[in-house]
Amino acid sequence: MLPVEVTVGTHGWRERLKQTFLVTFPALLLCLALDFVGGGVLGKNFKIIATSYPLLLVILPGLSDLRGNVFGAMASRMTTALHLGKIKGILDKEVTTNVSMAIGSSKIPLIVLWVAGAIKLGFSHSAFIVLLIVIASAIVIGLLLGYSTAFITIFPYRWGTDPDMIAAPLITSVADVITIPTLVYLIFFYEDHKTAFYAFTAFMIVLFLLLIFLSDYKKEHVKAFKEVSGVLTILALIEIFSGSTLESYSDVISKAIILSVMYPSILDSVGNFASIAAATTSTRLNLSGKSALMNRGFYLDVLALLLLTPIIGFLTNYIAIHVTNLIGYHAALIWPFILGYPLLVVANIGIGVFIAYLSHRFNIDPDNVAIPTVTTISDVMGTLFVVLLAKMMVGA
Repeated sequence: MLPVEVTVGTHGWRERLKQTFLVTFPALLLCLALDFVGGGVLGKNFKIIATSYPLLLVILPGLSDLRGNVFGAMASRMTTALHLGKIKGILDKEVTTNVSMAIGSSKIPLIVLWVAGAIKLGFSHSAFIVLLIVIASAIVIGLLLGYSTAFITIFPYRWGTDPDMIAAPLITSVADVITIPTLVYLIFFYEDHKTAFYAFTAFMIVLFLLLIFLSDYKKEHVKAFKEVSGVLTILALIEIFSGSTLESYSDVISKAIILSVMYPSILDSVGNFASIAAATTSTRLNLSGKSALMNRGFYLDVLALLLLTPIIGFLTNYIAIHVTNLIGYHAALIWPFILGYPLLVVANIGIGVFIAYLSHRFNIDPDNVAIPTVTTISDVMGTLFVVLLAKMMVGA
C-alpha cells in the first residue's frame, strides 16, 4: 500500500494534553471501573475456583488476554478501514465478517490453552466441563465484543475523535469485565442445570456457524485470519506461563486478597497503555509509512500518555481497597505497587511501539500483530509483578 498523507492525532502540546485528559483519561478511568467488576467477582470466588476448578486459573490470563487481543486487533483493523473509507456503518457486511473472523481466530489458541492446563492438572471430567464452559463463553462474549468493537470505533470516528485513543482500551476492559463473571456464572449454571447447560452450549455453536454463513470472506480477510490466529496461537503458548504462575502461587495470592481483586485491573490497564501506543503506531505506519514515526508529534503523544500512569496506578490501588473491604477483607495502600506501576507501563509502551515498527518492517500488518503481542507481554510482566508483590506482602 502506498503511503497516504493523513493527520493522525493532534497538533500542539496543549491539544495533546486536552485529548489525553478529556478523551483518553476518561476512557481509561471507565476501563478501571469495569475491571473491578471482574476483579470483585474473581476476589470473592478465588478460593472456590482454585479449589474446584483450578484449570480455569491456568487458562484465565490467556483467556482474558485472548479476548482483548482478538478484538483489540479488530478495533485496530477497523480504525484503518474507517480512515480508508471501507466501513460506513455498524451493520455493514464487512463488520459481520470481522466479527466472525475474530471469534473463529480465537478457537485454536483457546484449545491450546485448555490442553496445556489439562496436561498440568490432568484430563478429567472437570477438565471437559471447563472446555465446554470456555467454548460457550467464547461465542457469547465474542458476539457482544464484536459488535461493541464496531460501535466503539465507528461512532467516535464519526464524531471526529481518533478511535485508536479509546477503542483498544475500552474493548479489552469490556472483555475483562464480561469474561470473569461469565465464566463464574456458567460454572454455577452447569452445577444447577446440567441439561440446560449442554443445550445452551450447542445453541451457541449453531449461532456461530450461522454468523460464518452470513459473512463475506475475501482474500484480505483470509490473510488477516491466518496472521491473527497464528500470532495468537504463539502468544497462547506464552500465556501458559502466566496461567501456570497464577495457579502455582494461588495460595500466596489468596493470603493477600487485594491482589486478586487488583489482578485484572493491573493486567488490563498496563495492556491498555501499551495498546494505545501500539494502535496509534500501527495506524501511522499503515497510513504514512515509517516516516510518520520520525515526527516529533508522535513522541509528544506518547509523553502525554505517560502523564496518566501515576494517576491510574494510585486509583487502581485506592479503588481496590474499597472493593476488597466490600467483599469482607481488610486492605491498604501498597506503596511498592504505586511506585513500580509507572515503570511497568513505560516498559510495555516501549515494547508496543517497537513491535508495531518491527512487524511493519517485515511486511506483517501491525494492526494484526502489535496489540495481541504487547498485551500478552503485559500479562506476563503484570503476573510476575503481582506474584512479587504477594510474596513481599505475605513475607512482611
